[in-house]
Amino acid sequence: MGKDLKGKPLDKGITQEKSGLYVARYVDRFGKRQSKRFKKINEARRWLANSTYLDKSSNPLFPQDMIVDSWFECWIDLKKKTLRAGTIDAYNARYNKNIHPAIGDMKLTDVKPFHIRSMLNTMADEGYHNGTIRQARVITYSLFQDCYENDIILSNPCKSIKKCNIGIPAKVKDALTRSEQDKFVYGIKGHQYENQWLLALITGLRVGELINLKWQDISFEKRCLYVNGTLTYNFSSQEWRYSPGKSANSRRTIPLTDDAIEILKRQKQKVNQLKVIPMQYKEYVFIDEEGLIKQSTYHASLKWACKKAGIRRITMHQLRHTAITNWINANMPIKTVQLLAGHHCASFTLDRYVHVTGEDMTREMERVSNMLRVI
Repeated sequence: MGKDLKGKPLDKGITQEKSGLYVARYVDRFGKRQSKRFKKINEARRWLANSTYLDKSSNPLFPQDMIVDSWFECWIDLKKKTLRAGTIDAYNARYNKNIHPAIGDMKLTDVKPFHIRSMLNTMADEGYHNGTIRQARVITYSLFQDCYENDIILSNPCKSIKKCNIGIPAKVKDALTRSEQDKFVYGIKGHQYENQWLLALITGLRVGELINLKWQDISFEKRCLYVNGTLTYNFSSQEWRYSPGKSANSRRTIPLTDDAIEILKRQKQKVNQLKVIPMQYKEYVFIDEEGLIKQSTYHASLKWACKKAGIRRITMHQLRHTAITNWINANMPIKTVQLLAGHHCASFTLDRYVHVTGEDMTREMERVSNMLRVI
């Protein structure tokens, strides 16, 4: 047992140099001597206790000096079994863009809440939106939480960081008004993607569900279509990826209106007129001579179509948003709307799509006041 400069006994594994610094030492499970210097005795004790605990209890497959990048590779590989391919792609992209540059080369045990907060603040300074910053925090939290549960670190450095609304607020993407819908429908007449956009506006299909739609999913006799998942194109791997959907309710049946049936029949005629149909795509509803049409192509073309129609720029999701809003405005029961939209619960549909304006409140107050006159 060592002694300090005043001759007082020190804890086992701790000594004091002539400079006044305390040195904590121990031999790890691999026979390698580990040591670190501290100004204060309590810091040396804490480091020694934590380090020896981790050395004894941590998983030997994940050494204590593992860096964040190495752990992420192990972690994301395990997540491939439980997360959708699109989510894995998003996690990889966000990690490489923001998390890796900030802490990727650091040891897992060296990362502190300060480093996480600094990373998120940097994203805010660079002009990221709140949603993107929240995504980075979610990934980082999950990454270190699994690290903690595998006894590699003593605590999750991201646990105390909860406030992420430090970036640019997301723009509210409202549904199209009735006037805008009329202009849009008139403006896209004859466009190569007219059928896709109109069907999305009627059925509320997500763009990935629209791409994945096959002729076998459509029954003209029963007047309905079956939604059986989504297809998205991954540009990094240059391949189409199938997903069963966001929730169990994503797989659903949607009744077809007369307009929807007419649109699909027009599309069938259009496909039959194609000179070349790639064999691997012939079962799909919305194709051209090169095969399936990427979601990015739809978005880019929609920008041009909105300009031609003389309305504000919208996204493919706003066509779905407009369809769901129309159902609600037509007093369709909210449970029916939830099932048609493929949402996991009715409360989500209410929170996301039911908007109360000042005019709505005024109209309802007047209606109630007429029912209960007090003067």
